[in-house]
Amino acid sequence: MPDDPGERSIIDALLEGRPRVGPPPIVDVGDDVAVLPGGLAVGADTMVEGVHWDDKLSPADVGWKLVAVNASDLGATGARPAWCTLSLSLPRPLDLSWVRGFAAGLHAALAAFGVRLVGGDTTRSPGPRVAALTMGGPVARPLTRAGGRPGDALFVTGTLGDAAAGFAEGGPGLAALRRPAPPVALGVALAESGLVNAMMDISDGLFTDLSRLCAASRCGATVEAAALPASPQVAASPQRLAHQVAWGDDYQLLFTAPAERLPALRQLSGDTPLTPIGRLDAAPGLRLVGADWPAPALHHFGDSPAC
Repeated sequence: MPDDPGERSIIDALLEGRPRVGPPPIVDVGDDVAVLPGGLAVGADTMVEGVHWDDKLSPADVGWKLVAVNASDLGATGARPAWCTLSLSLPRPLDLSWVRGFAAGLHAALAAFGVRLVGGDTTRSPGPRVAALTMGGPVARPLTRAGGRPGDALFVTGTLGDAAAGFAEGGPGLAALRRPAPPVALGVALAESGLVNAMMDISDGLFTDLSRLCAASRCGATVEAAALPASPQVAASPQRLAHQVAWGDDYQLLFTAPAERLPALRQLSGDTPLTPIGRLDAAPGLRLVGADWPAPALHHFGDSPAC
């Protein structure tokens, strides 16, 4: 299943009968961020201790990651992250050393992505720590999941599966798990170039997120397993394919464009690796050439950790 049915049922219940008030947004529910009239993109993400992180991440890593995953969503829509608000729920007794470590990582990421913290809320949690960020910024030419066309080539940036390998095996992939570095500026450049038809980031695994892009674009897709880009650790792993497509936490860009635009796209991407991995098809469904799709490993309302 491309989407967790529990999550889907919650979203459906929240949206059913919602009031249609105020000016309609340019981009509404269905993408990772909304785009409001006037060109303001707004998104939100929540991280829960024991669900989105464990002791593999330091408090500073949690602060960094919370900013990075939000910035990834904005960049994949073509928006420039500019401001954020933070909501933080903490258990008693209060651990100020954890808060200071979290703040150090948060501030480092805010500086790296050019985002100003402008407000928020703090409250007590009867259970785990919960950190939620709402982030916004201007977007000149928003891109959504819905613009893909049959025949478009499929592209990803960077390498896939590093965070999954770090979580399962330790080693170099831990850096990607702890401190993701989404190519936000490239997302903005791709959107503003007009070369790309549809785009999103990969947070829940290639299979799940490509399923979402295809559903929005009313297409299917064919992916070449051998074409999926891998770091040395992932390439050597016996779980290579599962790490690359089923786990998530990559925060790389997934986008579609006519294949003949590859030279222009590579020129635009500069030092960021860009790999064609397949194509969109008119026929529905996802096909993987050279292997079978591993089952998605992450479900927000299942038993596995959700990233």
